[in-house]
Amino acid sequence: MQEAQRFPDDFDGIVAGAPGLDWTGRAAQATRIAKLLEADESSRLPAAARQLLHERVIAACDRLDGVEDKLLENPERCTFDPGVLECKGGDRAQCLTAAQVATARAIYASPINTKTKRPIPGLARGSELGWTDLGWTASARATGFDQFRYLVFRDPSWTISRFDFDTDLARAEEADDNTINALNPDLRRFIDRGGKLIQYHGWSDPQIAPGISPQYYDRVLAAVGGADKVRSAYRLFMAPGMGHCSGGTGPNTFDMLTALEQWVENKSAPDRIVASRTVDGSVRMTRPLCPYPQVATYTGSGDTNDAASFVCK
Repeated sequence: MQEAQRFPDDFDGIVAGAPGLDWTGRAAQATRIAKLLEADESSRLPAAARQLLHERVIAACDRLDGVEDKLLENPERCTFDPGVLECKGGDRAQCLTAAQVATARAIYASPINTKTKRPIPGLARGSELGWTDLGWTASARATGFDQFRYLVFRDPSWTISRFDFDTDLARAEEADDNTINALNPDLRRFIDRGGKLIQYHGWSDPQIAPGISPQYYDRVLAAVGGADKVRSAYRLFMAPGMGHCSGGTGPNTFDMLTALEQWVENKSAPDRIVASRTVDGSVRMTRPLCPYPQVATYTGSGDTNDAASFVCK
């Protein structure tokens, strides 16, 4: 993404998978949640609680795309509130405490950067199986702490207890000259010279919040001048149920490089890219990945595990 933004003459085509576009935002989100959970162990979500939460999210939102397949084609349409799981007596193994409900809401939340007014995406509904006892992944926490400790405050003694999301995120972005983040939406030089960019991201990514990818795409539309110009050079594919670059519960194997070659060399733009999910050596599902904002839509007939039964719209 830095190549497309800063060095648009370097490559004719680029594939960017689950890119860390907003590294300071990721650092701030992971640090924000870890501070909360380190201070109050009772707020943590152990594996059983994360499993319960995931099952209830899927049960509430699976049918929104018209197919019951335990996948969310677009989690941003899912408004499931963890508050429905708050314990009111009975079997506490099937509910969350008020503190745990607050944690789940905090992980989903996209707080606003008080200076730029840009939402900083949280983790998506459906990604719960990839969370940890301290929220985001260990890698996200570690790089987040180090970014604030060494790059923002330049103080090896800095601790998470001193973190303030509102002021420290703004300070982190002020310290960055677009070398850590890759958020410049002005891709006109890359587009005008004929460059092609394919970006993809798994909706269940627990490492880099997937919401940053459609947010960036929409910002490019606004900066460059509309969907027609952008689609001729830049397409984003969101993979339902996929984790960070792979894994997860959805179709997670696909060939973006061949799609890019066809686009660059033969001027054949990717209108859909078929992804598959393999379990125990056998392909159990194929599904088209569609250029955002389109989603795979069931035609109403045929096997729902077969990509041929879906169209992009």
